[in-house]
Amino acid sequence: MSEVKNIKGIDEETWAEFKSLAARSKMKAGEMFKEMVKGYKSRAKNVWDDVFAHKAVLSKKQYEEFERKTREIRKAPWRI
Repeated sequence: MSEVKNIKGIDEETWAEFKSLAARSKMKAGEMFKEMVKGYKSRAKNVWDDVFAHKAVLSKKQYEEFERKTREIRKAPWRI
């Protein structure tokens, strides 16, 4: 027999909806939960892949110029 786990903070309406989704998918609640976790992990990974694999906005030369100008502005005597 499998071990029973508790999930705190789930109201009756949400639990009923979860069980209904599992039933409509012809799955047990445990199987449905595993699928939801896999789906969440997949989406979360895809988001970070998109973030880290973006095309550079500035060229290296533009970035260096931007950094140089920023340093000049920060050193300006009129800066408060």
